[in-house]
Amino acid sequence: MKEGAAFSSDYARFHTVAREGAPVVSEEVVQCLWFDRLYRGSGLQTASGKAVRVLSPGWWNQGEGPDFRGAQIEIAGTLHSGDIEIHLDHAAWKQHGHHVDPRYDDVILVVVLDTRPPSSPPVTSSGRAIPCLLLGKFLELPVALLADTVVPDDFPYDTPMAQGKCAEICGAYGAAHLLEFLRLAGEWRLLNKARAMGERISRVGADQAIYEMFMTACGFVRYKNHFHALARQLPYERVVQLARLDPMLVETAFLQLGGLLPSLQEDAHPHHVRLSELREAHLSGLRSLPLGWSRSGVRPCNYPERRLAGAARFLARTSKDGIASTLASIWKDASPPLQRRRALEALFPRPMGFWAEHYSWTSERLAKPVALLGAGRVRSIIGNVFVPAALAMARQRQDRTAEEGVHALFAALPKEPDNHIVKIMLPRLFGKAIPLRIDFRAQQGLLQVYQDWCRSNPSCRNCFLVPHLDKDSRVPYPSP
Repeated sequence: MKEGAAFSSDYARFHTVAREGAPVVSEEVVQCLWFDRLYRGSGLQTASGKAVRVLSPGWWNQGEGPDFRGAQIEIAGTLHSGDIEIHLDHAAWKQHGHHVDPRYDDVILVVVLDTRPPSSPPVTSSGRAIPCLLLGKFLELPVALLADTVVPDDFPYDTPMAQGKCAEICGAYGAAHLLEFLRLAGEWRLLNKARAMGERISRVGADQAIYEMFMTACGFVRYKNHFHALARQLPYERVVQLARLDPMLVETAFLQLGGLLPSLQEDAHPHHVRLSELREAHLSGLRSLPLGWSRSGVRPCNYPERRLAGAARFLARTSKDGIASTLASIWKDASPPLQRRRALEALFPRPMGFWAEHYSWTSERLAKPVALLGAGRVRSIIGNVFVPAALAMARQRQDRTAEEGVHALFAALPKEPDNHIVKIMLPRLFGKAIPLRIDFRAQQGLLQVYQDWCRSNPSCRNCFLVPHLDKDSRVPYPSP
């Protein structure tokens, strides 16, 4: 090429040829191509020749199971809602064991980069054949070039396809219009939690009900069912008895019940020795539950031993008066929201002791102590446990003043750490105009809107929410 001539694309051709025949992209890149619809929008067909129309690629699943959840796909004119699995080739379906895994039974389409049809269609564990889309046949450009245009780290949040129709409304009217609606949805979500808490209080009493919800919150997403099972197996009344006998007995009981207190080794840490002695002296008949503690994808600071130890220390600290009475004493004072929140935060222990300095029984000592329940988890517990419990009890007493105090704290509560759903919903509703400050109430609204409207309809097809939020075509609330 002569100097000064037009720009050349020779390098791109070399790049494609040089990589031809090699596995040019990863499965993650193919997921990006699917999510961002970097393929021809018309003329899609299954490997067997049935017409395909993609209404929504689905929700990007960053956990275990199919790659995308809740997709909306038309196959031969029939609408299907379900999961999508992405692979580079046909062999991966069986190699990964999906054909015997019930978690993949809701897959409605297998998308493979391969351009050749499978020798036989993929099947679910129940034997149902799944249509297959040969994505490589419908790409606008060579896959190697398309791969260079996507940045996997941007997915699934920072990409145009992450935006829903509400983002257009936000762009037209501003974020404040949408935030107002989200806060209403957040208050409705709190009312539902308080209603459920009130029903549980009526059945088992305030202490046991709050204890169960507290333990569930300490378990977070991965271990919430495990922690809830422990709370049902070890009633709060027994927790209080153990705490008053020796505060460390609560931790011992949780770890023993969870199968997380192993036999002593010769070089055991003194803390391990102490808990083993307490188990022998007071809990010799306590059998472990058959719980499986998978640690895949779990950060070491969130290992179940540490979370259980943190929960045990909180319960021991509040055992003198009981958890319900301890919380009630904080709500009773006519304090401003910030002071009340700090009083609730002060109930949680500071990072100290064995578990503040270790991730597991055998891990090296940490350079500095790490809280067993971090600041973000504490905010989650306050907002998702203590606030609904206080509202439930205020409504049972028909105490309007107490309810107003609960509302004031709820409205002023800072946000908890964003979970996967919140991260999806922020760009979906706000587009590029995400507010700098999203509080806890708005977060709860995002979760409620996802549950009510977006989860089952990711394509926004005929969504009632869109005309309601659009000021130019406002749909009023239905008459009672």
